[in-house]
Amino acid sequence: MYEAVFSDEFKKQLRKLKKKDKALYKRLEKKIRVILVEPKHLKRLRNILKGKQRVHLGPFVLKFEFKENKVYFITLKHHDDAY
Repeated sequence: MYEAVFSDEFKKQLRKLKKKDKALYKRLEKKIRVILVEPKHLKRLRNILKGKQRVHLGPFVLKFEFKENKVYFITLKHHDDAY
């Protein structure tokens, strides 16, 4: 199992999400647990986002990257703003 590291921007987004959309927040928690078990099988990004990966949660995109035994969660944004 990998260790989770959250960026400051991601922490801020989580606080807002917890207040506004509790259902999506719970789905995000479950998805984070799945990612921490095995992050390598999810979609890898290309070009300027090379080295990062993403997963969709409805209309939102969760971007993250993993190095060694840590998963760095970067952002959770609407698909229109994510790329």
